[in-house]
Amino acid sequence: MMRIGLILAGGQARRMGGIDKASAILNGRPLIHHVLERLAPQVDQVLISGRSDYGSGLTVLADRTDGPAGPAAGLYAAARHLADVPDSGLVAVPVDAPFLPLDLVERLCAGPLPAIAHAGGRMQPAFSAWTPDEVEAQLTHRPAGAGLALIQLARDANARTVAFDDPGAFRNINSAEDLAAAEADVD
Repeated sequence: MMRIGLILAGGQARRMGGIDKASAILNGRPLIHHVLERLAPQVDQVLISGRSDYGSGLTVLADRTDGPAGPAAGLYAAARHLADVPDSGLVAVPVDAPFLPLDLVERLCAGPLPAIAHAGGRMQPAFSAWTPDEVEAQLTHRPAGAGLALIQLARDANARTVAFDDPGAFRNINSAEDLAAAEADVD
C-alpha cells in the first residue's frame, strides 16, 4: 500500500489568537516543520491541507466546495486528490502535534482501515488512517459545507482503535502557554 501523509493545517487557531498555527515558531522553526520531520520518514508522500506549503514544496490541497467543513474537509480533499491512486492509504495528523509517534503510520496501517489512535484514555481523532474510498463513502452523501467532527466520522466508519502508551506524543499546541511549555521538550 502506498502510504500518504496528510498534515491538517487549515484550522482557525482561535485559542492562539487566530494565528496560522503551522507558522507558529517552536524552538526556532515553524510548527509544521517539526510535524513534517516526524511524519515524512513514515510515508511515501506528504500532502498539506491548509493555506500554503510553508516553504516545503509539498502539494497543498484546498477544501472543496462539494465537501464538509472543518478537519473532515481536509480528509475529503485528499481522498478526491487520491481517487486515481490505487492501493493508497491516507494517514492524517494535525499540524499542532510536534511530538507525534515515530511509529504512528506503521501501527495505524498494521490492520484494516480506517483506524484511529487512542492514548491517554481517549480517542485521538486527528491521528487516523483511511482509504480514500472509505473517506468518500462516508462524506459524499453529507451536506456540502456542514461541519463534522473527526471522532464522529471515525465512529460512523467503525474505525478500528489502536492503543498508544505515550499520551504525550499526541499533545497538541493549542495556546501560547502550550507553545512555551513545548519549547523544553523539543530536541
